[in-house]
Amino acid sequence: MTTPLGRVRGLGSAKGGTRPYVLKQASGLALGILTPYLIGIGIYLLGRDRDFVVASIGSFWIGPALLAFILLSAVHMDIGMRTIIEDYVHGHMRKLVILFLNSAFTWLVCLLCVFAILRMMFDAAQQ
Repeated sequence: MTTPLGRVRGLGSAKGGTRPYVLKQASGLALGILTPYLIGIGIYLLGRDRDFVVASIGSFWIGPALLAFILLSAVHMDIGMRTIIEDYVHGHMRKLVILFLNSAFTWLVCLLCVFAILRMMFDAAQQ
């Protein structure tokens, strides 16, 4: 149940508003568009030698799309897991620890992937 002030501000019981919902929906839509494109690229690159794959990832048509996919996946995963944790984990301290671990894991994996892709993109540009 929301208070009159909460209704005016547009905040629900979680006091977060609609921002996470809109971000999750927008990232899901973008991922729905990018996924078939990257599956097609994955099939195209399947069985190729490493130099060809690195050169392909360094191209304008594949590298930025792959970076966008990684970043959008991280946003989508972080918000989705945050919603699940907030709904089903009870106990304030336990919830905070799990939320921190969720965000730390998500963004650590994202940074490692982005670093690897950028390194391949710049290696391909130097050759």
